[in-house]
Amino acid sequence: MFGDIPYVVVIGTLGLVQAVSVAVIGGFFSKESKKRKADQTKMDERAKLRAEESHLAMQLMSANASLASATGLALKEGRTNGKMDEALMAAQRAQQEYYAFINRVASTQMTAD
Repeated sequence: MFGDIPYVVVIGTLGLVQAVSVAVIGGFFSKESKKRKADQTKMDERAKLRAEESHLAMQLMSANASLASATGLALKEGRTNGKMDEALMAAQRAQQEYYAFINRVASTQMTAD
């Protein structure tokens, strides 16, 4: 069937071709696996940022609602009270934290490769 080529050489050559094929395919899978892992890491980091932003946004909304309530009460009573000062400080603190987050994310994005 193979003429003058001994069967041992043919079988050896087929084994070598098979080994090279497995190595090449394994290399492709390894490269894809590394890319998938990097993508997953990036998605996890973004999820953490979204969770932090959501938490800060809820704080800001809550402080805004407290300030609106205190303002309404002050208008109703015709005078300011301690609730107004507390609500105003909470709103300012929440806004500062939110802006600090935005600035931190922006600076990280600008320095990213």
